Amino acid sequence: MYALLGLAALLLLAACLPSAQSQQQPEEVKDEPQPPNVVLILTDDLALEDVNAEALENMPNLKSLMENGTTFENTFVTNSLCCPSRATILRGQYTHNHQILSNDPPRGGYEKFRYLGYENSTMATWVKEQGYRTAFFGKYLNGYVGTSVPLGWDEWYGISGNFLSNDLNENGRIVRYDPDRDHLDDVLSEKASDYVERTAGADPPFFTTDRPFLMWIGTKAPHQPATPAPRHEDDLADVPLPQPSSFDEKDVSDKPRWVADNPSLSAEQRQYMEGLHRKRLQSMLAVDDMIGDLVDSLRESNELDDTYIFFTSDNGFHLGQHRLGAGKWTAYEEDIRVPLVVRGPGVPEGKTLPHMVLNNDLAPTFADLAGAKTPSFVDGRSLKPLLDAEPAPLEDWRRVFVVEGVAERSEVPHPPFITESSVKPLLTGDPLPKDWRRNSAATAELSEGWGRPWQKALRTKNYLYAEYKTGEHELYDLRRDPYQLDNFYKTAPPDLVARLEARLDALRQCEAEECRGAENGLTAEERRAAEFGEPAGG
Repeated sequence: MYALLGLAALLLLAACLPSAQSQQQPEEVKDEPQPPNVVLILTDDLALEDVNAEALENMPNLKSLMENGTTFENTFVTNSLCCPSRATILRGQYTHNHQILSNDPPRGGYEKFRYLGYENSTMATWVKEQGYRTAFFGKYLNGYVGTSVPLGWDEWYGISGNFLSNDLNENGRIVRYDPDRDHLDDVLSEKASDYVERTAGADPPFFTTDRPFLMWIGTKAPHQPATPAPRHEDDLADVPLPQPSSFDEKDVSDKPRWVADNPSLSAEQRQYMEGLHRKRLQSMLAVDDMIGDLVDSLRESNELDDTYIFFTSDNGFHLGQHRLGAGKWTAYEEDIRVPLVVRGPGVPEGKTLPHMVLNNDLAPTFADLAGAKTPSFVDGRSLKPLLDAEPAPLEDWRRVFVVEGVAERSEVPHPPFITESSVKPLLTGDPLPKDWRRNSAATAELSEGWGRPWQKALRTKNYLYAEYKTGEHELYDLRRDPYQLDNFYKTAPPDLVARLEARLDALRQCEAEECRGAENGLTAEERRAAEFGEPAGG
């Protein structure tokens, strides 16, 4: 009886199961392409001319990066000061939109960035939403101090304190490094390479596949005091201080008063700048070693072929040009032009592109490469269309952009900070007008610009047009005057000035898609001018 019942149950079970012939064969699983890793190496105050052909002979790893990647010869920052530029890099916005206007509170600095809630939406949070791992090493935003770890970063080794600090916040714990024993850029290099080696191929908890990573390495070099690694202290003994025709400019009477008031450079200033220039290049030798070590670690970990490496700077630097000492935060070419080299999957090797690209473009580029959604507030554009064998045509790319230096919107809330920081001229070495401390309509709060009044400037392919809050202007034709010696604003054709003013007006307070359209488009008047031989966009 029980045997018959058991046999019936087995027969019933067999009837319910599909036959071998009826079972569906599993679909062939196709290998999905591995999302790429993204590495940003961001130097501090490195100008485009600091990595000229002669300098590259002493930087073999950076030179190799260029030979194995694409170099963008027209890369600019839209605010040539550390913290505003870094806020732009994190969020892809012009300064007039993110309102991080300076390095210190209440107008800028890390505290204001955090107070405004910007940590909730940066390149790090965007790619994390796509499953990326994130790691940060080095300098973040000016004024960052303490043990907090900004949102979006899985591993954090951020410099805690000012530009002289050798303290790292290592995932919430302050570790102090002895500057006499530990060169901090070497420490950052070791930690970045170690991150690659120990995480390559590792499966994080609750994930069945390896995840790509976004890594940011913010070097101290070549920011003042530009301390070289001990092994490089005797290198480059005979390197001369570059002296282009703008160096200690002979006649500055046509320039705004903040420049025209400056006397010729003194012997002491020249001597200081000669030493600083040498130390800046010496400090970059450790960064070159860092590039080599990182590439080696990526190669040994089988990650190099799946990794984009971006090498650039937060702003440029002037050393004696236009009678200015050692500093930045102007709209002159020395301060707004920076290097940009990209190596990665499908990126042409040894290629140079003329397209006009900005620090505004880094965050949306990283989001695009990661397959992440770019927020609607972003002003910049992805560089991905330029990173293959057939880059986007020049005529379809950006023609103009705006350079900014302190322009505050009244509706932006001020954090409850105690006082504004005082100007310290020795921080930059720049000479200042005799009455720079006055705060009046005539001087337009010169102290907020480290010696120069608030300004907005339009950079086109052929012109730099600058407006200052004092009512002064500068206009240079970069085709015949690349060193910006002849300010011809007062003698310029009225129609040229009108076109440049109109283009600047379109960008002055633009947002998001409006910015990209203003950077690209031509007005009817400009199209007519182009028909008569004037290059598109000036």
